[in-house]
Amino acid sequence: MPDLDSLLKPRSVAVIGASTQPDKVGGMPIRLLRELGYAGRIHPVHPSASEIQGLRAYPTLAAIGEAVDLAIVAVPALAAESVMAQLAQNGTRAAIFFTSGFAEVGEEGLAMQQVLAASARRHGVALLGPNCLGAMNLRERMFATFSPIPLTGVPPAGDVGLVSQSGAFGAYAFALAREAGLGLSHWVTTGNEAGLQVADVIGWMAQDDDTRVILAYMEGCRDGARLRHALAAARAAGKPVVIAKVGTTEAGARSAQSHTASLAGEDAVYQAVFDEYGVHRAHTLEDFFRLGYTLSRGRRPARWHSPSGLMADAVAPVAIVTVSGGVGIMMADRAEQLGLPMPPMPAAAAQALRASIPFASTANPIDVTGQVVAQPAVLFEAMARVATCGEYGSVVAFLAGGANAPRLWAELQHTIGALHEDRHAAPLLLSGIVDDDKRAWLEAHGCLVFREPAHAIEAVAALARAAALDATAASAPAGAAASLAAFLPTVPDNAGALSEFDAMRLLADAGVPVAPHGLARDADEAVSLARRIGYPVAVKLCSAQVLHKSDVGGVALNLGDEAAVRAAFSAMQAALARAGASLPFEGVLVARMVRGWGELMVGVRRDPVFGLVALAGIGGTAVEIFRQVAFGLAPLSPARARAMLEQSRAAVLFEAHRGNPALPLAQAADLLARVSQVAAALGPRLDTLEINPFIIGADGPVAADAVITWLPAQAPD
Repeated sequence: MPDLDSLLKPRSVAVIGASTQPDKVGGMPIRLLRELGYAGRIHPVHPSASEIQGLRAYPTLAAIGEAVDLAIVAVPALAAESVMAQLAQNGTRAAIFFTSGFAEVGEEGLAMQQVLAASARRHGVALLGPNCLGAMNLRERMFATFSPIPLTGVPPAGDVGLVSQSGAFGAYAFALAREAGLGLSHWVTTGNEAGLQVADVIGWMAQDDDTRVILAYMEGCRDGARLRHALAAARAAGKPVVIAKVGTTEAGARSAQSHTASLAGEDAVYQAVFDEYGVHRAHTLEDFFRLGYTLSRGRRPARWHSPSGLMADAVAPVAIVTVSGGVGIMMADRAEQLGLPMPPMPAAAAQALRASIPFASTANPIDVTGQVVAQPAVLFEAMARVATCGEYGSVVAFLAGGANAPRLWAELQHTIGALHEDRHAAPLLLSGIVDDDKRAWLEAHGCLVFREPAHAIEAVAALARAAALDATAASAPAGAAASLAAFLPTVPDNAGALSEFDAMRLLADAGVPVAPHGLARDADEAVSLARRIGYPVAVKLCSAQVLHKSDVGGVALNLGDEAAVRAAFSAMQAALARAGASLPFEGVLVARMVRGWGELMVGVRRDPVFGLVALAGIGGTAVEIFRQVAFGLAPLSPARARAMLEQSRAAVLFEAHRGNPALPLAQAADLLARVSQVAAALGPRLDTLEINPFIIGADGPVAADAVITWLPAQAPD
């Protein structure tokens, strides 16, 4: 990851294209830096002016007489390359190009942008933009932007870093952060990303001592490896990342591409990346800032666990204390949807609470009813007991408007203060109406406040994932691709596919269970194979040029005798002719009909941004109708593979039902992981490896069909 200290912590700033008018693009950053307290040196650069906004101006960058850490560039696009040459001569290490007219306007602009990017790389300049709104460092009062929005007020300096591909979104997010009082460390917009990408900023913030939580807005990603590296760095540093990724639909993806010249990619693949690294996904602006607030200020749950060992599945037992039974049920519904356990109070704690409050429910939600108006102590005793009983990771209390009542507020302060001092107590979150002063006091004592009760429950789930991030390392795929090299085929130079026979043989050699099968080049050989394998059999057209054989009549199933096999062989020859294949007839695949009670699809495909992506789901033709599949980055760990089977609901195929025995899900997860390792071992030319279906039967999953396709070899540079 590049070092962005010169960009975000500069000791000196030059403004090239500086304007005497403070409200112009070249004038606003000077005004902001001067008026809002930047302590470094500011050097306006203008070809004719001797003074700009009370500062000495220089005709060129070289005339300044010293190397400048950061250059803010506000010149026409046609002059950008000459400015980059000046930066190189000056020894400037970072530049922000406000200038538009590059890739976002078409091919000619793209060519200019590519020249600018190459020059920045050649001269070692960290390039932000072009066509961006700039960057800020709130702690050092460094406002390198032409947006006037900081003039109306800035958020407090805090520990949340914010990076956005969109300048407009970034400006709006800045205003919302200010309104919410969310403390920011840095604010960066990346624009066209000719040099620095969102990933680079995330990676730098992962190492920045002033940043604890990272918020990012993304429309697309051109370099998947770069983003994965950045997210891994944030995970290793224990810093939660919240991403608002737009372009989740086909229409949205087209819009994103035309807006920023980015590649939006397939949303399910992005989600697989986010799951792999424990990213918190925000789908609305409200989610974006609420997650930032929660992760920045919230205490991690005292107890949490992850059923699969993955952060995406981290949960924490939660206790709900409420003055309203109806709201308690609403909160319990949301907890169940999020998979948060809600165990009842331990017997001893429940008995002690009932001794004090005979009418209280200890089942969880713990309902102290409206009696709290007459006996406010009952509410706070219940809160304290569940927070200290050792059963719960977090406690959520719904108070309605009670916190603003003077009598209740004094007792609430006493309870919160005592729990805050007790390092063994579970963290407490409140839901209700609280005025600003009381909210500030509560937050200062480790208690998050939410007006919407469901949001408090969602905060518990987010903090549980963050706790997992703090405590776990990335799961490593089992096995080594190198160990599979012995059976790998020689890949042809041209794009294409293996025949099903070759694909099945490859999988069998790699230890993947496949249906007994063989290749027959004439009808007699097909009959001989069928006898040896055992009836009933399937006969399928064997051709590297026809992947979807059933579409051309190239599949015959449940053949029980010699006559049926001979007829099927003739039908396969006719099917090849109908398909219009240019290669000669290779023969037919004869395979045993595998019996079972379900079908599983397992596949790996090469995503143009993130590389190999595995998918799994309920298979057969239903996969194309229901599209109930889960994605993960290949090669998979067994834990991730198991989570995919559960997420796609394919795990139900391995449960006992209607007389069918239960099968070990761990075995299926190991198999899915193994297929992903085979795909990784096949190398960069692999396009697709698909097994649809695996037949689920008493002996476990058995592959009944396989497709392997290759990308064409790239010409050497």
